[in-house]
Amino acid sequence: MKLKSAKSPEATDRILKENGFLLHFSFDIRPYLRVTEYEKGEYIIRNTDQLTRILYLVRGTAKLYGFHKNGRQSLINFFTPPSFFGVPELFEENKRPFPIVAQTKCRFIEVDTRGCRAALLQDAQFLRFCCSMALKQNVAQNHRYMCLTAYPSRNNLAACLLLLQNDGVLSVKYTEIAEYLTISYRHLMQLISELCEERILERVPKGLRILDWEQVRALADEMREDDHGAGN
Repeated sequence: MKLKSAKSPEATDRILKENGFLLHFSFDIRPYLRVTEYEKGEYIIRNTDQLTRILYLVRGTAKLYGFHKNGRQSLINFFTPPSFFGVPELFEENKRPFPIVAQTKCRFIEVDTRGCRAALLQDAQFLRFCCSMALKQNVAQNHRYMCLTAYPSRNNLAACLLLLQNDGVLSVKYTEIAEYLTISYRHLMQLISELCEERILERVPKGLRILDWEQVRALADEMREDDHGAGN
């Protein structure tokens, strides 16, 4: 696993300031920090790691996997900034982590917990931040599952496209998209064919290109109507 640290202390300071990361600690966390980058396809965390770092995603998309008893690996979810990883392993030192892979080039602010674990576990400011991030990630996950069951796959694929596209192109394995949408591979292929026939999408060598942004946004927005109503 290659780690590419920020090129200079000035670059690190800029990234920390842009993300307000230092505000989440009541003590000087700088000696334990580094900014790292992972290329697409690189493992960020392996399930065999003895994890001694927490990772805050500030750029890119990462995907989280789970393992079945038969050894099969399945996609659990995609994560975009801001997302926090490694906190459960901070509380339980021998906890086996879930593998995380860079879907696109990713940048993280990482904390080496080997020299500050005790201080972190006693830092009320940091612990509040952990609770807040865990709640936000849990709400997002619950909303995703609600949408998967309450709306057609067409709408969920549109939301997936907007979440994971890069310059208008979705470059994700079709098997993983099917897993993410909890539909069969065959169903996904039929859905993609329909959207291509309607000139909403087109197949390109790297994946799927969005042709009709208005239609894709309209399909995704149908799942946000309940959110809008809840605020009235």
